[in-house]
Amino acid sequence: MFRKFFNLFSSNRTENSSETPDLTIKPSETSNSYSTSGFGDVVDGLQFSPTFHFKTPCEILRSNGMCVASEDEIPDHLKDQKHGVWLPKLKNEYSLNDTKDVGASDAYGAKREDYIKFVCSIKDIYSSSGSIFDRVERINAFKDKHPELQYVESKLLASYSSYSSLIDILMFNIDFLFEDLANFHYKDEGYLKKIFGVNTRVEKSLLSSGYKVAEDVIYLTKEQLMELDGVGNKSADKILEKILEVKVAVNSNILIK
Repeated sequence: MFRKFFNLFSSNRTENSSETPDLTIKPSETSNSYSTSGFGDVVDGLQFSPTFHFKTPCEILRSNGMCVASEDEIPDHLKDQKHGVWLPKLKNEYSLNDTKDVGASDAYGAKREDYIKFVCSIKDIYSSSGSIFDRVERINAFKDKHPELQYVESKLLASYSSYSSLIDILMFNIDFLFEDLANFHYKDEGYLKKIFGVNTRVEKSLLSSGYKVAEDVIYLTKEQLMELDGVGNKSADKILEKILEVKVAVNSNILIK
């Protein structure tokens, strides 16, 4: 991007042996913006480019393309460099023919507008009220209504390959609630470590003993737990505490997905 800026600016200058203008694009010392000097004929203020990442707050993502006349006008919530950067805004006649994609992102190649609409919409739904099952249903309804955006989900799943679903990306990266985890994955294999906080050794011992999902584990007694490889008195008590948390979370009304 900077190379394009420099090439453009250089093409609009002629050499003058008697005067050397200050032609610079440099980072500001006070914010996440890049100020320009000597390019008043091609630059018209600053434009915001957010960090296109799943964890980036929606308020930041939706500020994509915001323009200000000077650094002094940058809103406080857009001054943190981890969320994005302010770059010199070129006047229309000097447009760089931006491809409008998200660039180096967790959904590389997605269109910016598609990314913002998909990610912010599902994050808004996930963080709203209602049971985890209600929210998942609403997320699925949104995806069904917008099939043209589902390619963004495919790119996200490829980037977050350690998660098996979009819901898990949301659950473990955006808004974690143990109640959601316990309810949603109560009958799913592969979640014993996350639900009960056990290590790999204990997890393997549970699995080899036939306890594959949370629903199997919550009925175990302390004596049964201590028969497992790697489980002593203290660790058994910790697992029992988690078992109680699971029982409280599901409120004795296990919902079947």
